[in-house]
Amino acid sequence: MLELRLRGESGKIMSNLIGGRTNQKLRTHIALVECAAQLVKAGKTFTVAEVADIARVGRTTAYRYFPTVEQLVVHASLHAITEVEKQSIGAELEGSTSPYERLRRVIEASDRSINEHEHLYRTMLVHSVNGDNQRDNDLPRRSGARKAVLDTAIGSLKRELGERRYERLTATLSLFLGIEAAVVLRDVCLVSDEEAREIKVWGANVILQAALLESSQRANIAKSKKDAKARPRAKRAA
Repeated sequence: MLELRLRGESGKIMSNLIGGRTNQKLRTHIALVECAAQLVKAGKTFTVAEVADIARVGRTTAYRYFPTVEQLVVHASLHAITEVEKQSIGAELEGSTSPYERLRRVIEASDRSINEHEHLYRTMLVHSVNGDNQRDNDLPRRSGARKAVLDTAIGSLKRELGERRYERLTATLSLFLGIEAAVVLRDVCLVSDEEAREIKVWGANVILQAALLESSQRANIAKSKKDAKARPRAKRAA
């Protein structure tokens, strides 16, 4: 099963929990986030105090972790999205071996997840965009999720492409995952859900083909140069 690890999220958790009784503080943080995530998934609004009451955490304690409800909503939305993607995308990759097929399944599963839980993704997007990220680091970063998904899907290509080209490929393919792609295709380009999914699969496939072709061409050129250098030495030896 696919395991998504969000570096920004875990790093922020640890920065909040430095100083004594770390395990207890971590459990308190998780309890608040999980309770809030259930409310977000149900489409309900809430306050930090209400979540604290449900989680049986003191209100003063809850506000130390999440001074604003916006911060709690973002963490909760990210937690809910991660759980959804672990189940939907992870299951899709089982039994598939071709990089093209695995990438297609990832794109389609991500798109279905967004359609089925759109309010979660849009909530995360709204609060992460509106948050004053330049002033502080209270909002979690989402960088790890898409990277983990793509590594699981096409990580076998890293050796063939080389680290630099592989990192460029996964960065480009990240554009076809997540709510941002859905916003562009549906809200800006005004295409249907079905067509948006087809466009994302087609675009990702074209990028993957181009990356593999480029790698193959570079390898052939390098081999040709090596063979050309070897021929004069062979003639002199003769």
